[in-house]
Amino acid sequence: MSKVQRIPVSKWFMVILALLLMPLLVWLGIWQLQRADEKQQLLAQWNNARMDLTVLPEQDVAPAGVALTGHFIRGAVYLLDNRTREGRVGYEVIVPFELAVQQSKTRLVMVNLGWIQGSQYRDQLPSIELPQGEQRVVGRLVTPLPIVQLRADRWQPGGLIRIQQLDMDRLAARHSGLYPAVIRMDKPLLPQLRVGWPVVTMTPQRHIGYAVQWFGLAMVLVTGCGWLLWHQRRAL
Repeated sequence: MSKVQRIPVSKWFMVILALLLMPLLVWLGIWQLQRADEKQQLLAQWNNARMDLTVLPEQDVAPAGVALTGHFIRGAVYLLDNRTREGRVGYEVIVPFELAVQQSKTRLVMVNLGWIQGSQYRDQLPSIELPQGEQRVVGRLVTPLPIVQLRADRWQPGGLIRIQQLDMDRLAARHSGLYPAVIRMDKPLLPQLRVGWPVVTMTPQRHIGYAVQWFGLAMVLVTGCGWLLWHQRRAL
């Protein structure tokens, strides 16, 4: 019997399994590095964005900063459901804002006024009293991500409307002349609301840390396989 044939089948299985896992681990490490680069570019874009726009740009330049004058449309207040802060569940309050100076086909823009804590009872919605008269909103434009929803939720025709996703197409169908991005307020207009959103949910440094872990696991497998074959060869 040859030396190769005398190596136990279980050890060959471990070696083959490790060889199959190594490309996956290396790919996961590379993917985490790519995600880190994407997050770094997003942070740079956020930090270098224009902050002096007094009109809505014709093209999407989110996350540019804007300062606009107009008034809130009081017929509909959208409550974006299942928004958590510090372990507490609540809503983000989103209201259509009519511009004092309308631009081409745009006369409305959605404004995210901030987060409000929800009640422990689902049938009790928070009380929102919108400011009246002409207002000045200052914040950043944010383009909502495309949504994936198996079944569309039912929206009430008016008043406090609880929604599960910020569907800009559905909002545009309800509000003519709606701008395709949302303004997130820099400072709260109402005392019970909280503003401030993380630019990224996971920092580039954390992605790099995960990449190091995946590459480390691949290195452990390579080292383990090498040691196993070397030890087996010495034993023969």
